[in-house]
Amino acid sequence: MSLITAMNPTASLTTEAAASAAAKVSAVGMVIGAVKTAVEGWHASTPEAAAAAAEMVQQLTGQVPDAAALAQQSQLSLYMAGGLVLLQIILALVQWKKPNVVLPIIFLVLVIWALGGSLIGLAVPALGGLQPLWLTLFILVTMLIAAVTHIAGIRGASALNKIRRAEMPNY
Repeated sequence: MSLITAMNPTASLTTEAAASAAAKVSAVGMVIGAVKTAVEGWHASTPEAAAAAAEMVQQLTGQVPDAAALAQQSQLSLYMAGGLVLLQIILALVQWKKPNVVLPIIFLVLVIWALGGSLIGLAVPALGGLQPLWLTLFILVTMLIAAVTHIAGIRGASALNKIRRAEMPNY
């Protein structure tokens, strides 16, 4: 079964191969999440993001923010994004090699969190002021795709467990 057909969250998972492919699709969703994190981290390190952060600090506190502190914050966000990308890639490899139901559930919760944050940013412009519209739309699209993959991964890992349990001899 190909990964594209395994992405279908309504596909029939009656064989071990189909269930395994569906469970592995969640790893693809984790890689998509890593790409989203990398793009967000890159954007946070741009001068455009630094200017938006400075404007937000000035509006909230009435003081002009320290340029060195903003540069340090930008660098820190880039390092954190790199660490999160590495963690997501490692967990994607774990899911690919040994599919389980725990990682897709955790990542589905994180995807829902990211979708909610982006939707709130669209609904309340004051909260989404640090992010340009293109980045918000990119996050929405990637997280919707990732949600589909994680749902398929949960179904696949659950079906894989049931199939393997049914094949085990009862002692």
